[in-house]
Amino acid sequence: MSRPTIAEVNLSALNKNVRKLKKLTNSKIYPVVKADAYGHGLKMVVESIDPLISGYCVATFEESLELRKITKKNIVCMEGPYDYSELKIFEKLNIDYVIHSFRQISFLENLRNLKVIGKNKIWLKIDTGMNRLGFKENEILEAFSKINSTKKSLVLMSHLSSSLSNKNSRLITNSQIKMFKKFELKLKKKKPNLISSLCNSGGLINFKRSHNDISRPGISIFGSKADDEKSEIDLEQVMTLKSKFISIKKINKGDRVGYGGTWKAKKETVIGILPIGYADGYLTGMGNSAYVLVEGVKAKVIGRVSMDLTAVDLSNCKNPDYDSDVVLWGNNLKIDKVSKFANSIPYVLMTSVSTRVKREYVFK
Repeated sequence: MSRPTIAEVNLSALNKNVRKLKKLTNSKIYPVVKADAYGHGLKMVVESIDPLISGYCVATFEESLELRKITKKNIVCMEGPYDYSELKIFEKLNIDYVIHSFRQISFLENLRNLKVIGKNKIWLKIDTGMNRLGFKENEILEAFSKINSTKKSLVLMSHLSSSLSNKNSRLITNSQIKMFKKFELKLKKKKPNLISSLCNSGGLINFKRSHNDISRPGISIFGSKADDEKSEIDLEQVMTLKSKFISIKKINKGDRVGYGGTWKAKKETVIGILPIGYADGYLTGMGNSAYVLVEGVKAKVIGRVSMDLTAVDLSNCKNPDYDSDVVLWGNNLKIDKVSKFANSIPYVLMTSVSTRVKREYVFK
């Protein structure tokens, strides 16, 4: 019998989420499918939503090449070329790429000498306050001039550092939007057909002013609001992480469970052991904090989550057995909530589900 730990991916829910997000905007949708589509499986996700969208965003050169084998739609490599050899391949395969540094601009000097120059676009990234990648205010005009003299198909872009609906996030985001709009206006005077792209999932849901020509939703297409519980949009969770018990046993009052004995039984207790652990993506922080659903009933995770196994207190469960369905996160136990048990974020949980967890794709 195969290990009963499964990540069930609901492609019907994925499609519904994309359609709902599209209704929020007039901009083109370029979903972010980096990190194996946030752990959901790149090929199946892309094949499912390809008819609904205009393009895709990924992080790395390698992800770009893998994605090009699956789709003919526009692809954007958000980290851009690491060297000139990567730039040449982007041009050959018509993959858009981000330029965020003068080092990368130096690669463009030989672009005119290429025998094959693609119809792809260069995305000029400006830093509007995240202080990660992108040109600073005093560098933007020079960077634009150098890129525009080399290739005419340009997209002006930046990235929002905080796009929730709370007061502090609104202040930060509105400041970023203001700066972006300022340079968008300046550069459009020089290049009227300039395309622009700013918003991520939070921007798409909470800040209409950030939509521009292209929106780049990521985690929202998979049903997470990135802890933004105040949002009115109803998204369906795409992944359900589930398992079944491989051991059910009775322990005595005073017995301890797991490495370090961090949980102690206050009475005689029935516990269950699930074949999932931190090597599968169920974080150690879940221990003595999270709960799972056993046939819909809450059951607390007890002791430390180990590499391969997780213990659960079955005191509240009626007649649990080896066929009982156990959900670690899913529609009735949202990943946004589960991530808080481990003092983490849903992005980490999704992308941590390892390859040894079997993916099952369903439409329901």
